Amino acid sequence: MTSKEMEARSGVPRANIRYYESEGLLSPARAKNGYRDYSEQDLAVLEKIKLLRRLGVPVEELKELQRGSRSLPEALDRRLAELRGERGTLERVEQVCGELRRSGETFETLEPGTYLSALDAPALPPAEGAVWWKAPAAPALPEADALPVYTGLTRRLAARFFDEWGLVFVLIAVIALTGNNPSLAGGLAIRFAFQAIWLFLEPLLLFLFGTTPGKALLGLRITGGNGERLSYSEGFTRHLLLLWHGRGFFIPIWSWIQMYRTASRCWNDEPQPWDEGTAYTAAPFRPLRHAGAFVLAACLVLVCGEAANSYSQLPPNRGDLTVAEFAENYNRQSAYISGGDASWLLDEAGQWKRKPDPPGTVVINVGGGWSREDSFRYTLENGAVRAVTLERTVENTDDWVDVPVNTIATAATALIWAREDVSFWTSGRKGLISGLVDADWENGFTVRGNGAVITWEVEKRNFYVSGDSGIAFPTDDGKTDNFFSYRCTIALAGGGGIQP
Repeated sequence: MTSKEMEARSGVPRANIRYYESEGLLSPARAKNGYRDYSEQDLAVLEKIKLLRRLGVPVEELKELQRGSRSLPEALDRRLAELRGERGTLERVEQVCGELRRSGETFETLEPGTYLSALDAPALPPAEGAVWWKAPAAPALPEADALPVYTGLTRRLAARFFDEWGLVFVLIAVIALTGNNPSLAGGLAIRFAFQAIWLFLEPLLLFLFGTTPGKALLGLRITGGNGERLSYSEGFTRHLLLLWHGRGFFIPIWSWIQMYRTASRCWNDEPQPWDEGTAYTAAPFRPLRHAGAFVLAACLVLVCGEAANSYSQLPPNRGDLTVAEFAENYNRQSAYISGGDASWLLDEAGQWKRKPDPPGTVVINVGGGWSREDSFRYTLENGAVRAVTLERTVENTDDWVDVPVNTIATAATALIWAREDVSFWTSGRKGLISGLVDADWENGFTVRGNGAVITWEVEKRNFYVSGDSGIAFPTDDGKTDNFFSYRCTIALAGGGGIQP
């Protein structure tokens, strides 16, 4: 029979049945699907356990009875002696309480010595012919016979949400601090990394602390049936069961079915399969306190993540730059923006050099890709770069021409973000770069901000410039009547004769 049928026939809640199983008093068989299969013999054993536990026989003595190391009469004699003692104690308490009530004492005048002595005196002899004035209620199964399992869906989901997204933000911060662009990592790659790390990290946290950051914020705790923290292997097995029964191992469609089943179990106040044999406890919920702690922790994670992201976008050299330092800044910013896919870098003299291809790479040169026809010029003041100019001229061609939008943005971050007084936070220094998005690449523009100016000048004939695509297209089919020339100057305050 199933757990539900066992509960219905015995009248013992499933929580108690699971507790007796965890204590070794019940050992049901397992069906092929992994579910418990109770026999009539299991039902008979459970009814014996139910009777003796309601009589007050301890679980440890029930184990001894099953092993044959203690007889039932011995267990009952011990329990009867215990009950006689309890009855004598209650009678004495009743007698002393009555005497104290009849004395008319107040709290201020009470002299407890006499009454304490009466409580500690030898047990009173039983009164002859004493009868109960009413039948006492039948004792229920002890509350301690059930493993506590918290089934609140909202609170459990909120705790897991914080655990998961908190770790995701930590991963993003680590990626940023290692000099890589988190936006190029890909959401799927980050999620895969999270699942791989969390598979081993959650069992470790449960082993060390009995909780996780999200659970701790919401007052949740997980321990073994004996009240001790889970072992690492128990926590690892629990996590695998959660991935299958709760997430369906992320298999399309099946995962949604498993998540619905998980929610249904919470709604029906049933434990989850991965919580079998564990105690899942929850502290009293205090909405303001828990919500405040949750919001505070979320803000802390977001601020730390944004701080790491902002720091990672700053170039390596700060302050007044030499040409070689600007070139190093440009190469680093280019790698950050493009993820290392840029084909052209700057040498120490600030001129283009082609990035070496990986060993064994077969490269086909198409459209003259071995050279760059634009070049940087530098305006120096006391050896420090004050302005950078990128220029190129093309004429009599039917080929499209690259508009160096990314090159200009990269050079701007390499020079302008190197200023000592530039904002640490990305939001405070993106204005100038963001202005390039909506700039008039067709006719020229001037963008100011962050103590610098970016000027784009264009001369063209029979060319159409598209800043969105980063391409200038010839509009004349011939090669003898078109002309395209651009000059972009990035200048710091007072640099290159330009006043921002």
